[in-house]
Amino acid sequence: MKPFVTSHVFSIIWRVLIVALLGLGGAECREEYSAISCRKHSASITDFGGVGDGKTSNTKAFNKAVASLSKLAADGGAQLIVPAGKWLTGSFNLTSHFTLYLHKDAIILGSQDESEYPSIPVLPSYGRGRDAPDGRYASLIWGTNLTDVVIT
Repeated sequence: MKPFVTSHVFSIIWRVLIVALLGLGGAECREEYSAISCRKHSASITDFGGVGDGKTSNTKAFNKAVASLSKLAADGGAQLIVPAGKWLTGSFNLTSHFTLYLHKDAIILGSQDESEYPSIPVLPSYGRGRDAPDGRYASLIWGTNLTDVVIT
């Protein structure tokens, strides 16, 4: 089994995170989760079937939530709230104009099940020595060509 959490993965995640606080004023938030800045639309991972027990896979819930909320990007963006709990998940990608809001007692646990990480093309800088011939596994949280993304 390949290790999924490496310094390279963290450097990719940090490059993907673009904090853009301008233009978010006036958005409504769920009162029980006040954040520095809010999006016009918000939902909880539990609205998509998420279970924060540390045992149940939430990969489908995260992917369903991001896919649903991404449709609201042009209408003030969206915020996905992850309440307190242990949220086991495989890979999911973010979308533009999006906030992933983690409650202070929320923990995202990376699944050890390789089937929960899609295979994506090898990066040109990787070469072929470290990857399977078909590609590489996606990071736990990832995205491409993102703008205005916040993880808080």
